[in-house]
Amino acid sequence: MKLNNLKTKLKNLFFSSNGKINTDELNDYSIKVYKYIKKNHKKLLENIILEKSDFGKNHICIELKTKNVNSASNLYFSSENNELTVGFDSFHSHYDMFSELDFKKEIKSALEDFYKILNEELFVVCAGGGASTLLTTEEINSIESGKILEYFNYDCITYYVTSWSGNHDKIFKNPN
Repeated sequence: MKLNNLKTKLKNLFFSSNGKINTDELNDYSIKVYKYIKKNHKKLLENIILEKSDFGKNHICIELKTKNVNSASNLYFSSENNELTVGFDSFHSHYDMFSELDFKKEIKSALEDFYKILNEELFVVCAGGGASTLLTTEEINSIESGKILEYFNYDCITYYVTSWSGNHDKIFKNPN
């Protein structure tokens, strides 16, 4: 009984009685992110958690658990450090670095990548040594056939491909 009361009190710190996040708990940048998500991506609201920020108050984190046992991490979207971050497996990328870019353009781009990973339109490709990026099936097939991509050209022995579901994971040798 006491544990349930504690859970309810903690939940009430972050959520108002109608299920919305209490924006008083968010830092200024995260309030902007929350308002955008609330207006344009309501379905994601049920996955928002608040985490302590280095810039005072809390930041937003959305983490979706993958069923892919080969993935090093879940899919996430974050407003930590006053920038947007999308990550999955060995890949992560920053958008709107320290609020210095066009916010709407950056958040659209970040959420587009987030959804493309989720919908398996983009896959994490690791070239070893920590170098990873997001590529489409066509781009992966190009690398596998021996073509060189200007924006992802690494002298590696093996490529590792990780997909959201795990159904498209593969490892292949660099043909070059």
